[in-house]
Amino acid sequence: MARSISLLALSLVALTTEAAPIILNTDVSPPYQIRTPEGLEGSSVRTLECVFESMQQAYEIKILPWERAIYEVEQNRADGFFSATQMPRAEPYATLSAPLALEKWFWYSNTDSAVKPTARPRTGAIRGSNQLAWLLEKGTEVDQVVGTTEQLLQLLDRGRIDRFLADQSTLRTVLTQQPVQLRPGFEQFYKYATLGVYFSNRLLAREPDLLQRFNRQVYYCLAETPALHAAEKKQIAQLHRDLYQSWADNRVLIDAVRQQNREHVQLHTREILALDRQWVKETKTGSAPIADGLLARPFSAWLKTQQAESNGLITEIMATDRLGLLVAASERTTDYWQGDEAKFSEAFFAINNEAYIGTLQYDQSSQAYQVHISEQIRDPDTKEVIGTLIIGLNIERALLKSDLGGKL
Repeated sequence: MARSISLLALSLVALTTEAAPIILNTDVSPPYQIRTPEGLEGSSVRTLECVFESMQQAYEIKILPWERAIYEVEQNRADGFFSATQMPRAEPYATLSAPLALEKWFWYSNTDSAVKPTARPRTGAIRGSNQLAWLLEKGTEVDQVVGTTEQLLQLLDRGRIDRFLADQSTLRTVLTQQPVQLRPGFEQFYKYATLGVYFSNRLLAREPDLLQRFNRQVYYCLAETPALHAAEKKQIAQLHRDLYQSWADNRVLIDAVRQQNREHVQLHTREILALDRQWVKETKTGSAPIADGLLARPFSAWLKTQQAESNGLITEIMATDRLGLLVAASERTTDYWQGDEAKFSEAFFAINNEAYIGTLQYDQSSQAYQVHISEQIRDPDTKEVIGTLIIGLNIERALLKSDLGGKL
């Protein structure tokens, strides 16, 4: 069991440094920060403990009302606050870290018309919450502001509000301790929201490598890797069938894959790895003749156009040969060889010819989660699998497009 954290403060003595501890503020928000008789626990707290221990960095966590937790960072009386989603008002004085958690926000209501409104519904929110800040920023009128999720559920049950916006995991944690009659009747997916630490810019100016070191450790310390649920996978699969399944039958693509397979018929693993290392090296130096040549191919240009016209839905597109080496791409990729990754092998060797939906991955450049959907490219004459087509989708935009939601 993870060590609990004092409700007043936690100090971790650094192993190799006597630098002043980093002071972080937070508020109670299950399941990320949970008040227990022993202290403060929760998934974000455990992740922070792991990260700072790995960094050998002393730190303290203070429990404050959310608005005060933020205000003290703005006034340079603390070094950061968590767990926070992206907040434009904090950008002038703080910078958001890589995510400690991924929230899934849903509209909750007792009538289907309130989660998919035709007229303005009465909306509730929790004082100081990430959801309230987001709604106000987007210009959504909020009719009732209360202190807890329990109060929101009671307002909804009494008909005082028509809907409220909440993180699915947080709401489910609360509902386990509430009467069944308080459970909302409908939910409608709204957005994904990443939760991280806002570190003060004053701290980052003093320790310029801290954020990079912190972000690097987060991915090794996450208490739980975000995953798509069955209903979400079904929605993504249907979206792929509706919009993209025919792309693998493009004759320009098939001819390009055939040609590269003929050229690579004698290629061995050591030569594949050498090509991949050369690609990575060239990409880092800025002069990348292999990548530039691949991106200049006709089908790469077509893929680039499709990505640009998707309005942010598509994050990247790749086509490979039978070895997993790139044949075309919409943009420059980190690796030339995809053959050692699940997004290639799970699709290429699939017996049922169904598209493979990968795991959620966080893209730091776009600060968004994406999912890869891979399908086989088959030779229309021999029916043989000759390569794969891999499409990355912004998961939030994909689920919004799929209109995920319904009765609870």
